[in-house]
Amino acid sequence: TNPLLDKSYFTSWPIPLYTSKQDLKQSCNQRQMKKYLFEKSKGPVIVLAIHLCGTLSLKAVDMFNNNDNVKLFALKPCCLPMMVYANRGDTFRIGNHEFDAKEVCSNGSFNKKKWNGPPRWHLQPKFNLWADHLFKGIDVSNDDDDEQTTDGCRVMVSSTNGSKAKDEITIQVDGGFQNTYIFAERQPITSVIWEN
Repeated sequence: TNPLLDKSYFTSWPIPLYTSKQDLKQSCNQRQMKKYLFEKSKGPVIVLAIHLCGTLSLKAVDMFNNNDNVKLFALKPCCLPMMVYANRGDTFRIGNHEFDAKEVCSNGSFNKKKWNGPPRWHLQPKFNLWADHLFKGIDVSNDDDDEQTTDGCRVMVSSTNGSKAKDEITIQVDGGFQNTYIFAERQPITSVIWEN
């Protein structure tokens, strides 16, 4: 036995955790993950997509949409997509939703913790629109039987297939505005997640 491995979460966590370093922007890696990870999983899968920059958020939503055994999905989007997508005239497609890249792309990036770009507060409306598009791209609804509710800082859509929610939880302050968290779950729903 490996003494380092014996003390890690791999052996002590009650739910098996598997880590894999993958380039999600490469379609061949997505296909390999579907074949060797999602299709071979013996139980439901949880995808935690935390602090994803740019188009990685699109890939995470695709991962949920394209793999029926992904039971629960949590997304914390981060940076907006780069302007290259808007300049090419790209249209982003996730699930049954599509939108013009020009709506959400922006110049600017962090370099060694220093922001290079337009004032960050200028980007908040684009980020909010980006989060709305990501939320709309998650396929848990049937459109015919959707029930959408808004309660304070939460927007929730429920259907016979599952539920999804977009929450605003203020964590970033002092110029930080990326406080959107997106969750989705396929049926059967874990009620304790959706009641609060």
